[in-house]
Amino acid sequence: MSAYRQPKVLIAIPQGPDAYAAMLGVGLGGGFYAPVNLAAPREKLELIAQLLKPDLIIGGRDVTDSLRGAAPEADVADTHRLYDLPPLLGRGHRHELAYLIFTSGSTGVPKGVMVSRSALDHYVGTIADTLGITAQDRVSQHPNIAFDVSVMEIYGALCFGATLCPIVSKGDRLMPARAIAREKLSVWISVPSVIGLMMRAGQMTASNLVSVRLFGFCGEPLLKQHLDSIFSARPDAIVVNTYGPTEATVSVTSLRLTRKNYLGACAESVAIGDPIAGMDLNLIGGPDADEGEIVISGPQLAAGYWQNPGQTARSFRTLELDGKPTRAYFTGDWAKRSGGLVFCKGRLDFQVKIHGHRLELDEVAAAIRACGWPEVCVLMWRDMLTAVIEVREGADLNESELRRLLSGKLEQHAIPLVLRAIASLPRNENDKIDGAAVARWLEANAAIRLEPGL
Repeated sequence: MSAYRQPKVLIAIPQGPDAYAAMLGVGLGGGFYAPVNLAAPREKLELIAQLLKPDLIIGGRDVTDSLRGAAPEADVADTHRLYDLPPLLGRGHRHELAYLIFTSGSTGVPKGVMVSRSALDHYVGTIADTLGITAQDRVSQHPNIAFDVSVMEIYGALCFGATLCPIVSKGDRLMPARAIAREKLSVWISVPSVIGLMMRAGQMTASNLVSVRLFGFCGEPLLKQHLDSIFSARPDAIVVNTYGPTEATVSVTSLRLTRKNYLGACAESVAIGDPIAGMDLNLIGGPDADEGEIVISGPQLAAGYWQNPGQTARSFRTLELDGKPTRAYFTGDWAKRSGGLVFCKGRLDFQVKIHGHRLELDEVAAAIRACGWPEVCVLMWRDMLTAVIEVREGADLNESELRRLLSGKLEQHAIPLVLRAIASLPRNENDKIDGAAVARWLEANAAIRLEPGL
């Protein structure tokens, strides 16, 4: 096996010390890496390997055997043989890329987002201001390493001398507060829906969360219900809400919340905060400067998509900002500024037309949450506006009562024709509600109740 120069490395290792060492080692050796989620379908992992054509694959035999077939030119190193690898000869050179994150593509082919070393350096430099992690902290590492929220935890902890605590066992992932208490975590970082998971399990208690001083969130909308639960259990805690797509290196905004100020930041979801130092956020394409698609500019923008110049050109465009041509990323997220705060209103591709009325599915979901059902997925199914609502064991979904309550919050066309109860909403590998899986569940159960609203 020859030594590597500027290697492309596919990291197929579960979250933990070996994965973190591989990430840092590849960077120090002058290369860049692409992490994969071992819980993803094997077909997806093989497709990523085909797209990347790595020089080296690091992982256990259970996964590297199949990846070897997808990338036959790659060397393969079993995690048990890491110390037998030849050195990654960077000789002081650093590759312009830090890592690739492969996200889902609309065509079914993953998109490799190329994050440069300078973008990562800028992001890590802002963590001191946004999260204030110190060497005394014990930081969670909950998301899988192929989900870029993990970058906030991994680099946020290791670059500031903190202790990083991976949440790996199935039991701990189902009952995260148990791990928080056992590991005495002082900083918890995750997508907001993990708080919903802990709420449903009755884990959001002062005794479980006594060690946590700061909660950090990214990846999906933070809700008032989440904050109510956090501040009820930990009145003196700090919550930092952030926003950002993978294409802008994890997060580009920050909003610091306490028990005293959080209510003013709550609407259908919690405000996303102001741009961090060096980054800019504009709302473009709406009726005025206070509403439109979120467009991001600044040093954290990704270099583009791996071997996909067409998609890169469509998503990363040049705008005239402050009289200067500026490279910007069009997120596809619609937002509105109200009272000086920016609130995400949903995805442009989550807008539908019903009887000629344009409707945001997130607006419907927010109204259902306000009626006491916090976990809900709203989608178009068989050309009908449909809501699938998570109902705990022992509870009952009174559809007539819910429709009555919604009639006071939504126009008639925005009230779902189909309401369905489900014991547990399916979630994807990044712990987000999986709309495609919900649609499949609806189809599988269609024979039971075809008549909407009954």
